[in-house]
Amino acid sequence: MTGSRRCHAIASLCAVAVVGGPVPQAGADPIDPIPGSGFFLVGPDISPGLYRTDGTASVFGVWINDVPTQDSMCLWFTYSTPDANKDNVVSTNISMGPMYANINSTVKAFESRNCAPWVRVP
Repeated sequence: MTGSRRCHAIASLCAVAVVGGPVPQAGADPIDPIPGSGFFLVGPDISPGLYRTDGTASVFGVWINDVPTQDSMCLWFTYSTPDANKDNVVSTNISMGPMYANINSTVKAFESRNCAPWVRVP
């Protein structure tokens, strides 16, 4: 956290004004494998590349009329901006089984829901 300190001499009180949010650790390595659920920024959190998951992380699936419910499936999104605004989705997929996500250098963020961990494909 960065901040500035201002002290009042008469009352011996100090106040810290916070400027910005938490400071990321310098030199932190990108996550690999990527956890199956979460929102990740490309660059500081994860590296660009081709990733594979074994599919859903659900222990059991719920099916209605021979169709699995969304909560039973693995779902992912890539974004052209560093936020989860669905207007900026580049690509997405949903599946019960194994699948790939190509997180190329133009992608700014990756979101995964209810998936087994994502492993980078060499």
